[in-house]
Amino acid sequence: MWDLIGVLILPGLVRLKAVVGYEMAGFVGGDPHPSEGVGWIATLGVLPAYRRQGIASALLEACETQMNLPAVRLSVRRSNEAALRLYRGQGYHLVDVWPGYYFDHEDALVLEKKC
Repeated sequence: MWDLIGVLILPGLVRLKAVVGYEMAGFVGGDPHPSEGVGWIATLGVLPAYRRQGIASALLEACETQMNLPAVRLSVRRSNEAALRLYRGQGYHLVDVWPGYYFDHEDALVLEKKC
């Protein structure tokens, strides 16, 4: 939860939302690290009613563009097959595994895309 709060309040982060009608359908938060040449996708979410419509892909691409760094990384639960399909389809590949990263001890897969 603290990561999400940080994305909402810390300066220098990329915050984008997708709006359909008058409803926020999705959001993304990016954390650029220019001195390291990498940006991190801190959070990406789309409401269930709006999934599989290209919103997540559009948010991800817009965040990558705004961070404007040579590489972008993110972490995802090993079991999150839908997210893994999305990220691999957008050119991300596995670069690391963080064993037991999540509160329930599930591994996090660290994916990276060269931009």
